[in-house]
Amino acid sequence: MELFTLWGESRETSLALVRGGALGQANACFRRLDDAGGPWRWLSGPHARVRYASLSALVCTEAASPGPTPSRFQRNEQVVEMRLEKVDAGTVAIVHDVTADVRHQAKLQREREALLHEERMHAMGVLASGVAHDLNHVLNVISLRVATLRADQTLGGARRTLDGLARVVADAARIVARLQDLARKRRDRPDHPVDVTAVLNGAMEMARTEAELAGVGIDADVPPLPLVRGSAAELAHVFGSLLLHAREETPEAGVIRVQARHGRGLVCVSITDGGPGLRDEDAARIFDPFSGVGGEAALGLSVAWGVMNRLGGSISATSSPGQGTTLWLNFPVALSLRREPPRKIVPAQEGRRVLIVDDEQDNLEVLCQVLEMEGQQVQTARSGPQAVARFERGERFDLVLCDVGMPQMSGWSVAREIRRLAPETPVWMLTGWANEIGDSDPRRQLVRGVLAKPLDLDRLRALLSTGEPAAGEGASALH
Repeated sequence: MELFTLWGESRETSLALVRGGALGQANACFRRLDDAGGPWRWLSGPHARVRYASLSALVCTEAASPGPTPSRFQRNEQVVEMRLEKVDAGTVAIVHDVTADVRHQAKLQREREALLHEERMHAMGVLASGVAHDLNHVLNVISLRVATLRADQTLGGARRTLDGLARVVADAARIVARLQDLARKRRDRPDHPVDVTAVLNGAMEMARTEAELAGVGIDADVPPLPLVRGSAAELAHVFGSLLLHAREETPEAGVIRVQARHGRGLVCVSITDGGPGLRDEDAARIFDPFSGVGGEAALGLSVAWGVMNRLGGSISATSSPGQGTTLWLNFPVALSLRREPPRKIVPAQEGRRVLIVDDEQDNLEVLCQVLEMEGQQVQTARSGPQAVARFERGERFDLVLCDVGMPQMSGWSVAREIRRLAPETPVWMLTGWANEIGDSDPRRQLVRGVLAKPLDLDRLRALLSTGEPAAGEGASALH
């Protein structure tokens, strides 16, 4: 046939002729591909489970009912595209090796998915950051209002209620911070020693009740472990999220296995569910909140990823179909146990001139009230230009507390102008974005430090007394 005469020596196109359901002529390229051995299967579609012992078997079978479009088949990592054409002598199979094209397309698809993931995470980060800032602003007003009520001697009978409300506000602030972990926006790194054994055991006790209701057991092997760096509240949330996911994946009468070990400066915790397991590509996406792999625990798993990376640890997943999924956590061991002395209420130095710069009237009023209760001489500015104008008129202050996000002029721009006009003036940023401002942020060079909203009154008193806030979460200074 003229077709075989033209393509018989082709090294790129495999050509075969099927007559009466059997293989007739075939060029050398087809023979080499056929002789390589190994079963073929459809690359995708409803027939993907069908196997063909050889390329010859594939061609003869498919030639009986040729489709209108080319079809793709796979053997190991090799992919071919086959087109069937009816001719007078039978059916011609034209087979091209498209492995390189498929790999290139897969690479482009991964790059598109990565780009889409980054865009989604960026959008979520912007949203979470804005929500966290606004919630911290509200919590700051509530916290300081509670502080003014606690100072009112006529409300002594309500002190227990006010103390409880203050604790609730502090808990709410920690919950808000998880939004920033979800969006991978937080930059602070707690370095307090935490008893991970106690936190993990507590999380398992909390999870065991619901697990038993679902007919799922928890088998734990957790020996005493060294202290690790972090926050007990955050680690409890991490363990809770991972145990929730394991319970969702484990069928009734199944078992969740929790193990912990120490070695090489790390504490390793593994949580293995009794579920059907995941494909490698799904295990790699389990911490992506948009992938759908994490199920109801998707947001919790994403927050866990953010927390572990921020603590300097790591979290990963391994799985195989039929073997369940194991979530691995590695925590850096705390080098030494740092016991902070009990907080003391430090009396503030009275009579200091303090300038508050904030565009939010509620924040401005309540912070002014709190500072005046501490014996300070307080002035306020509702905008950055108003604050700078005071310095340009020659006014000077012992301390400036400035919001970051303001219209017309940001807090960083205000700090830059104050540094130019009165370089000795200590400026502290007071913001709901404090967790997102890392220690290496170059803007920190413009200020003495950053205070977090909601503001801790004891740290504020320490700042008014010594020029530095008390140690702990919610404040960081440059030295």
